[in-house]
Amino acid sequence: MAEKSSSGNKFTHTSLIIIATVAVLFVLKVSKDVAVPLVFSFLCFLLFSPLLRRMDKLHIPAFISVTFVMVLLLLIFILAGWFIVMTVDSLIRLVPFYADKVVSLDRLLSAKLSAFIDLPDGTSFLAVLPVNWSSLAISSLTSISNKFFAFTKVALLVYIFFLFLLLERQSIIPKVLASAPKRGMQVAVMFERITRQISKYLLLKAVISAFTGLFFFLTAILTGLDLPVLWGVLAFIFNFIPSVGSIIVTSMTILMALIQFAPVWSTVMWVALLTISTQMILGNIIDPRLQGGQLNLSPFVILASLSVWGFLWGIPGMFIAVPLTSVLQILCANIKSLRAVAILISSGKSYQRENARQQVIDRYLRKQERRRKSGLEVEEPPVEAEDEAIYRGDFILPENFGEKR
Repeated sequence: MAEKSSSGNKFTHTSLIIIATVAVLFVLKVSKDVAVPLVFSFLCFLLFSPLLRRMDKLHIPAFISVTFVMVLLLLIFILAGWFIVMTVDSLIRLVPFYADKVVSLDRLLSAKLSAFIDLPDGTSFLAVLPVNWSSLAISSLTSISNKFFAFTKVALLVYIFFLFLLLERQSIIPKVLASAPKRGMQVAVMFERITRQISKYLLLKAVISAFTGLFFFLTAILTGLDLPVLWGVLAFIFNFIPSVGSIIVTSMTILMALIQFAPVWSTVMWVALLTISTQMILGNIIDPRLQGGQLNLSPFVILASLSVWGFLWGIPGMFIAVPLTSVLQILCANIKSLRAVAILISSGKSYQRENARQQVIDRYLRKQERRRKSGLEVEEPPVEAEDEAIYRGDFILPENFGEKR
């Protein structure tokens, strides 16, 4: 009887968790217009936190540091707005030129393919789709221009939320400690872990993205690709979307090079080689080394979070998917009943190393047992490095946040 009651309680508990999760996702979907600016303002706060902490160490008055950061963010927003307007204007003027280039490329590819496949004269791949590409491109760019007011509205909300976060920066931890005397310290430590880890991730990601954008800009300059500033900025922005973003911007750059330079295939190959090399070196070699164990998330979980947050909040959700998933991981790691979730969404590298290490120890013990039975001298165990003897789980943050695993 007791077992049935226990199983019934577990089923009820699981059902309530599922219902609560669905309800939260529904609320996030409905409240997109408010939730997105709020989350972006918090991420801006985390991005500027290292700068604010450095200014505090230099004993700069809070009023001056807040004013400096607010002016800096305002300049970023103004530059972003100016860039959108100028880019849309330039693209609208270049649409007729690129429309002719697309038609020429279509004819070229049809002629090349007809050498291998028997195609009727005048075959056109574009003719298969009854779409006026020039009108479609102009209407799309015009719609982007018309949505500029919506961008301004979101930027204004982010700016206001960010200002009030800065004003309450010094009082957040004392308020948490005062509001929950028993668990206040645990909540305060968890909040500090979240802010420090996400701040470091955003700062390193911004640096890597800036170098990615710079190399895309230089690639466009060296090869003569039109709108080099556009490709540099797009590479910087899309690099914040893990895995998917780099594929999108690289494909777009190569496609534009194909349209502009065909049939000069050597230039197209140079653009492809330089952009892919940039993403491979910065994204797959330098970025993981700099990030270390800062965000220990499973690649599958990252892709799943991109899908979920992209469904909820569109493209903005894809940009903030990884920081939000990392926050969820830290919260689960500090709640005993949810720690299994934190383990499952981690990368598992520490557990993989621990498992391999345990297998080595088991083989060593079996070997020594066989030597003992054979009457041979038992070998001394191998000496391991001191830092390798310390095990840290993926789901728990290191005590020193700058430390790499």
